[in-house]
Amino acid sequence: MAMEYDVQRLQMNDVVLIDLPEQGGVVEAKVMRDIDRTDTTVRVVLRVVGHEEDFLKEWPIGERVTVVRGP
Repeated sequence: MAMEYDVQRLQMNDVVLIDLPEQGGVVEAKVMRDIDRTDTTVRVVLRVVGHEEDFLKEWPIGERVTVVRGP
């Protein structure tokens, strides 16, 4: 089940839906490392499900993301 959350609530191993045009649109990406929270942003290391390379995604505080938790 997918739910909308403020990015501040993300946790390790959450799976989020993000738009990656180079991957064909909206894809699932898993939070791979501890989350870096500042006063203005949330920085998350993500891995697209089925790929081995991690990448950094940064959102401003207050942004909402779609999270898929568990099976």
